[in-house]
Amino acid sequence: MGTIFKTMIVTSLRDKITLFYSILFPVLILIGLGYYVDNEDYIPRLLTGVIVLSSLFWGVSGIAFQVFGQRTRGVYKLLKVTPLPTMHFILLMAAARTILGIGINLLVLFVGIVLFDIAISPNELLGAISVMFIGILCFTCLGFFISNFANNEGQINMISNLFFLPMIFGTDTFYSLENAPTWVARMGDFFPLGYYTKALRIVIGIEESEQTTMALIIILLGFTLLLLILATVTFKWEAQSQVDLKKGSKGKEGLSS
Repeated sequence: MGTIFKTMIVTSLRDKITLFYSILFPVLILIGLGYYVDNEDYIPRLLTGVIVLSSLFWGVSGIAFQVFGQRTRGVYKLLKVTPLPTMHFILLMAAARTILGIGINLLVLFVGIVLFDIAISPNELLGAISVMFIGILCFTCLGFFISNFANNEGQINMISNLFFLPMIFGTDTFYSLENAPTWVARMGDFFPLGYYTKALRIVIGIEESEQTTMALIIILLGFTLLLLILATVTFKWEAQSQVDLKKGSKGKEGLSS
């Protein structure tokens, strides 16, 4: 188990594209919008927005491409014969990505604190880390689930966008939904991003809500458990091309006999 955990961390840090979209891209948005929008009250909301965006890219896209690549290279065929249960394997890999994701989120948070002089107490920081852990773990399980349906990298992008678009545009991550159509606001309720954003803002102290932090965390845990189960049930140890190749080989053996 330790080897799997360590391997997951090493391969994650080699993923330069995901690191760019999880660190540099959110920071660039933070700097661009932060200095463009002349509104001090918007800056903390923008900071939590880019942290959430970082979590989303790291958790969903990063793990989806990583799992797909490892499955295509046949890495999981060796693990298939081990006694390690599938759910434990997925949870172990998701935990490794989540720990790294927290570090990345804290880096983005630190940039916002330095650039815009945002004050966050130690208790608020601990609360934010706790919410980050659950949120990133949830998105990572979603990324696993997506990778199980994709037969190539193009399909990963397509399926990911089916989740990204309603989550980003159906929540108030970057803008208010007060004047949005009702169906747009309701759309975000079916995805974990809005609950993650709201919980993060509450623990940092920049937003008040009728829902308590504990209620939002319980909802996030529910999404996480559901996605973990779905990722486990649909998990594939081998790529589709490898399965087709085996079927073809068996067919040829039948004809030769």
